[in-house]
Amino acid sequence: AATTGPTPSPPMYEHTPLIRRGPQLIGNNDERWLKVCACIATVVIGTVILAASKSDGPGSAVVGGVPGLGSARGWAARGEDDTLGRFASRIAAELTDAYRRGELGEPRYDPSSLFSRAPARRAPVDEVDGSGAPLTLPWQPVSLGGPAAASRDVRWSAGASGPVIDDIASRKALGVVAGHGLHCDLRSTPWLLSNLHPDVPAAVFGSRGGGVVDDSLHSSPARWMETATPGPDATASTRDAESRLGGEDALADALSDRLGFQAQGRDFAHVGRVAGYDAVIAVGESMSTAAALWGALEQAERDLGLSHPTADDPANAKPRIKGLVLTLVPSMGTEREEYWNEMMRMLRASYGSVDNATTTLSKDCSIGYGCIPFAKFVAAKHSNLPTPTRLARIAQAGIPAVVFGNRADEPAHPVENGRVVAQALGATFHEASTHEEALAEWPRVIADFVNGIARDEGIVLAPGAADSTTSARGEIVAGMVAPRDWLRASRQLCSGDPTTTPELVDACESYRSGESAVPPGVEAAVEAQEASLGKDKYAATTPFYRRTGLDVSDCVTSGVVTREEVSDLTSGSPDQWAATSEAIEDVERVVDLQAERTW
Repeated sequence: AATTGPTPSPPMYEHTPLIRRGPQLIGNNDERWLKVCACIATVVIGTVILAASKSDGPGSAVVGGVPGLGSARGWAARGEDDTLGRFASRIAAELTDAYRRGELGEPRYDPSSLFSRAPARRAPVDEVDGSGAPLTLPWQPVSLGGPAAASRDVRWSAGASGPVIDDIASRKALGVVAGHGLHCDLRSTPWLLSNLHPDVPAAVFGSRGGGVVDDSLHSSPARWMETATPGPDATASTRDAESRLGGEDALADALSDRLGFQAQGRDFAHVGRVAGYDAVIAVGESMSTAAALWGALEQAERDLGLSHPTADDPANAKPRIKGLVLTLVPSMGTEREEYWNEMMRMLRASYGSVDNATTTLSKDCSIGYGCIPFAKFVAAKHSNLPTPTRLARIAQAGIPAVVFGNRADEPAHPVENGRVVAQALGATFHEASTHEEALAEWPRVIADFVNGIARDEGIVLAPGAADSTTSARGEIVAGMVAPRDWLRASRQLCSGDPTTTPELVDACESYRSGESAVPPGVEAAVEAQEASLGKDKYAATTPFYRRTGLDVSDCVTSGVVTREEVSDLTSGSPDQWAATSEAIEDVERVVDLQAERTW
């Protein structure tokens, strides 16, 4: 807990300090040059002081740093007698403040490193793997919240330096939980929460089966599918039939039931429970918008008496969804079903079955977004949103919502779909034309929406609250866990900016002539049916995709390579396919690989 006495050191955020992504030249300005010279001098002095302050005693902790100026580090004082340590800490704080004010050049942040220094956190869900161990989702707090949002059983007191938390791990009456888009991860959505009041706790989480590997940001599909048994021996699905699209396929159905939109609907509550929230406001983006709609619909239909609780879905399940923030509504209904049906025809023509394709292909990637397991790709594409008629029940149950669309994210997220969903929910719709416009407006609108629900819940959010409350050691015990500018910088991720996915840029540049060739006979098999996908409908059949997970045309439209560099973007010929398939297993042999799969 915080104590009275000397002013505490600057907050020791769990996240990576400011990182300048490239050199920025300083103009011919005498005042600016004087500031830079003074800062360089303090770096030198600080280094000497640092060496002295570390000569004995327990190790000190880094509390500040200014990238681009060498090792400008300050260290926390080790006690009242550590004069050198306190002086070094003050130097670092002043340097960092000057940098953030732009006095040392415009600050820029590396959003990909936002949670790189935070301890891994996992939220268990109500499902288990093959060994019976709980399946978990990665998550991270964006705000720890403050006294105003505390549950009634939490004791708060006010000290001379402001509110003090007696029990940091106690429950909060209301919290915000945010998911992410299909090719993204939990680092891509904190910008939506960057204007929240510091007393409102908030968290972001990673999707089930959304990572090629298990790590602090992702969970891979393997463990999630260990207890799924597609085929004639499968147990009856607990998912709504409306949540899956047509074109029955046992594996696709199992993937959708375990990793798809409706399956993720309760994950907002699972994360909220672990974070300590009695109720949640679900914030969605694309895929997680669809998931939030399913979660709210299930709750609404229970409340309206249209469905009955089950053993794994008790009527008093907490935390409850108190509001919806829905951004980038994906394709839905007939449009989505046509896409899926043609995708099925393409996979069956190329690989024999969806099972074969999922066994053979490891990932699906998108420039400026990221990569996901191909199994997750199938699960999402086979999933659907509730119909507008059923969505209206969410409003009937009294769950408020606000919806956002962005012309810059079309055609994957049609703005008109957002309008349809908003109308069904009786919600306000906000439209942006650019990513910059969305960044400037959406966080403010979201904060106002959250504040309104907080008022309805009897939570009084006082103006002027400090962004973070720290202990005497500089540890954050309430409020935002990272500076708001760091959170806003996450908007750069998952926006199509190729510089955020350098490994995919390298993959595009590795393209070899003829790698866009389609297996013989595939086009004829698919074109015999009504076509709707467009130019990339054969991407998953090509050698380039099988090697990288990328569609070659994505490399061109993203500006990574020119059309001249990949002049053979047509489907190619049997000769091209034969010439570029030497290192790829024949389609007829992929069935043998299924025996090696762990799920």
